[in-house]
Amino acid sequence: MNYEEQVQRFFETDPGFASAVELLEKLNELKRPRVLNFSHHDLDGITSAFIVRRLLERYLDAEVVTKLPPYFKLWEGALGETLEGEGSFDLLLLTDKGMFGYYDDFLKYIERVLIIDHHPPDGRPKRCTVVNPSADRSVPAAASLVCHMLATKLGPTDDYDDFAALIGCRGDFTFDPVQKTSVEFVRPFIERAREKFARAFEIRLEHPTMFDLVGSDRTVLINQIGEVLHAGCLAHLYNQTLGIDISYGPELVFDFLLEAAKRGDQPAEFRTIADVLGRMLKGQMLSRVFEQYKSDWKLLSKRAENTVFLDEVRGVGIYMLFAEEAPAMRVAQFPAILPFVASTRLDGLKLTGGHSHVIMIIFCPKERGVHISMRGGGGALDCGAMCSQVAGHLQELYPEREGIGGGGHDRAAECIVDKPVPMYAVMHELLALVQEMGRLAKALESGEVTQEDAERAKSLGLDRNF
Repeated sequence: MNYEEQVQRFFETDPGFASAVELLEKLNELKRPRVLNFSHHDLDGITSAFIVRRLLERYLDAEVVTKLPPYFKLWEGALGETLEGEGSFDLLLLTDKGMFGYYDDFLKYIERVLIIDHHPPDGRPKRCTVVNPSADRSVPAAASLVCHMLATKLGPTDDYDDFAALIGCRGDFTFDPVQKTSVEFVRPFIERAREKFARAFEIRLEHPTMFDLVGSDRTVLINQIGEVLHAGCLAHLYNQTLGIDISYGPELVFDFLLEAAKRGDQPAEFRTIADVLGRMLKGQMLSRVFEQYKSDWKLLSKRAENTVFLDEVRGVGIYMLFAEEAPAMRVAQFPAILPFVASTRLDGLKLTGGHSHVIMIIFCPKERGVHISMRGGGGALDCGAMCSQVAGHLQELYPEREGIGGGGHDRAAECIVDKPVPMYAVMHELLALVQEMGRLAKALESGEVTQEDAERAKSLGLDRNF
C-alpha cells in the first residue's frame, strides 16, 4: 500500500478523519475564517503547526494564529487568556497536545474544536472532532504525519509539507533511516520520502546524532537536521550563556521553517547542514545554539555513565540514572538534553546486561521539582503506564498540588512533579512501582494471580503476551 492509498483508506475507515475533512470543507464556506492553533513545543508539534498553517492558508484563506506554549496540556485558563488578547475565532485546532476529556469544555469559547493527535487517550472528548490513530488502540505514529494526511486529502501538498512531516516523524523516533526501520503507520510515507529526498537518507560516516541509538560511526542528513532543530527548540534557554536574545526557541524553529519555504529553498537538494541553515539570520542563530548544545551533550555523556541496575522484569533490564541537566536546562520542565543522551546507552546496556530489552529511568532534579523520563522497554514494559502510575500515586498523596502529571508512549514517557513535593517521596513511589512490577510479573509467570493483582498488571500493561 502506497501513501496515497493509506490516506484514502484512513479517510474511509476512520470516522474522525472523515469528520475533520468535512469540518474544514464546511469552514471553507466562511470568508477568511480565523483559526487558533495550539501545538506542542517539540519537533513533532512544531512541524504539525507548520503543516496546518500552510494548509489552512491555502485551502481556507484563513488567518491562523499559532501558539507553541512550553507545556503539553492546554488548560482552560490559558485558552481564556489567549482569547482575551487575540479576539474571537471560528476554529480551535489542537495539534500534538494530547487527548483529554475536558477539551470538550473549550466549545463554550469557540464553536468548533478539532484535535489532531497520536498519543494514547487520557480521556475522550465527546463533542470535539478528533483525529487520532491511537484513539482505540496504541498505534505508534506522529501528529505531523496525521496533519500531513489531512493536507494530502484536501491537497495538494508540496515539498515543504513533505519535508516538515519527515522532520516531525524523525523528532518522535518513528523511523530509523540508518537501520532502515520504521513503525508500521509511517512506513508508506517514509518510503515515499526516501525516494523524494534521497540525499537526506544517504548513509555518511560521521559523528552520530541523538537519533542514532545503535552504532557510533554512521548517520544521515535527516538525523542531523532533526538534531539541530531540536537544539533550536532550547535556544531561549541559552540566552545568558551565549549572550543572545531569542524570545522563544520553538518559535525560532517554526519561523525558520516558514522562511525557508518562503525563500523557495529546495529540500531535495540539501547536502549538508550548512545548506539547510543557509545564510538566514535565524539559521546562524540555530548554528550558534547547536555548538553550545554539543558542548552540553559532551558534559552529560559523562554523567550518563553512572547508571544503577534496579531489576529485570519480563526480560527487560530496568536501569536508573540520577543526574542533573546541563546548567541552562535546569529550568526546563520538559525533556531537554539528558533523556536523549541517556537513550544512546540503551543498546550498550542491553548487550552487557544480557537483556532482551532495556528501560532507562532518568531521575532529574530541576529548579521547579523533579522530572522523570523513561525510555526503552521494547514494548514489553510500558513507559507511559509507569509514568502515569507514579503521577497518580503522588496526586493522591498531595491532592493540593497541581504541578503533578505523567504519561506518554510505551517507549517514551515523562513524569513531572513540581515543588514542594519532597524529592524522597517521588523516589519512593518510583522504586515501589518497580518492585511491584517485579512481583506482579513473577505472579503472572507462575499463574498464581489474585483478581487485584490481575487488575494492577493490566493497568501497567504487564499482562500483554501472557
